[in-house]
Amino acid sequence: MSVSPQRRASLDDDEADSAAPPTHEFADVYRREKPRLLRYFLQKLGNRADADEMAQEVMTRFLGATPAVAVATPRAYITRIATNMLRDRAERGSTRLSQLSVSLDEGLHKSNGIDPHREVEARQEVQRWRTILQQLPPRTLDIFLLNRVEGYSYREIASDLRLPLWMVQKHMLKAIRHIAANHGDGHE
Repeated sequence: MSVSPQRRASLDDDEADSAAPPTHEFADVYRREKPRLLRYFLQKLGNRADADEMAQEVMTRFLGATPAVAVATPRAYITRIATNMLRDRAERGSTRLSQLSVSLDEGLHKSNGIDPHREVEARQEVQRWRTILQQLPPRTLDIFLLNRVEGYSYREIASDLRLPLWMVQKHMLKAIRHIAANHGDGHE
């Protein structure tokens, strides 16, 4: 008698192990369940690599949960994990191909959105900022960048550079005054 692919791929139709004792060796469960999961995912996904990845993830989740959860029927628990993963995958539409692919005509009707005039203005503005910041003394520039770009607080900067807090405040005030005085020059 032959078994249909649907029956073979069903997680619930394989031999049941509901009478198994609550303690299971993971290696035994892995050897018994991994081929069944592979068949199931291969039938559902049609891709051996994705099926293997999903089966491995199921077993990883099972292993992660078993110390904290007393599992009387590992097959049922693994089945639940597998069906939940498939449901999540379907809801996200997360296949590698769908994440990486784009429609062939997606870019045909769009402009690239780059305005050459705006790009030139942006480059000029960046150069202006570079010029203004390069005029600062190196220590003042470092402190300014640590605060405004890296997000460090004055206290963190003082601690890292082994400076008194008032010195960091002085450098920041100097940088802010310099920028305020020079940023308005030649703009608008």
